[in-house]
Amino acid sequence: MRKNLTKEKLRAGQVVAGVVVNESSPATVERLALIGFDYIFIDCEHSTLSEESVAQLVMAAELRGATSLVRVPLNIPELILRYMDAGASGVIIPGMDSPEAARTAVKAVKYQPLGERGLSGVRAADYGLTGPLGEYVKAANEETMVLGILEDQKGVSNIRAILETEGFDGVIIGTNDLSNSLGVPGQTTHPKVVEAIGKILEAGKATGKPIGGVLRPGETAQQYIDKGFQLLLTSAAGFLSGAAKAFIKSFRG
Repeated sequence: MRKNLTKEKLRAGQVVAGVVVNESSPATVERLALIGFDYIFIDCEHSTLSEESVAQLVMAAELRGATSLVRVPLNIPELILRYMDAGASGVIIPGMDSPEAARTAVKAVKYQPLGERGLSGVRAADYGLTGPLGEYVKAANEETMVLGILEDQKGVSNIRAILETEGFDGVIIGTNDLSNSLGVPGQTTHPKVVEAIGKILEAGKATGKPIGGVLRPGETAQQYIDKGFQLLLTSAAGFLSGAAKAFIKSFRG
């Protein structure tokens, strides 16, 4: 099991940068890792990525030293197992709204005694070729990550209990869905949303668990860092669209 450098940095109180990838392009993942992103957010909720494609993206991230985290479409152990066995360093659970959901995810990612994940000589375990499976289990339980996307009012109400779940590593705030849940859809700077984000950040500070945020056009990383965010996230598609628009604008004068 490879050392999870993203988890190590977070434990040391550092800020990490991630990028969302939702297309089957190992070369893109390689480039992003080489540029310096700490983790690759492989999106299997809002994409058509197959399990085979995810395995290739995981390999590309590993090759260039980045952490691979898969946003699964559903918090189902049998589904999570497939991505973890392919070698993902962890999962990101959408709609994280309760400690029960957090425990379900942890059980799916971790082996005994922390969880209930089935053990086999799969790719994640180097096919059983580099050492005893018992040693792999110990390393995997230490290095793998379980994160959630907090997207609604229920999640905000339960945030402290969610973060206190053993084996659970932190949350990323989905501000669009959160604003919709709070009755102000799309108004991500509305006082209700700002207040909810403040509660989440306070819970993160109290529990020592990192909180993540998605940077939007016009925002800077420093703005998030100053507020206490540790998991920063942006989008590969956003980079492409932004650069392409700028080029066309300059080209057409």
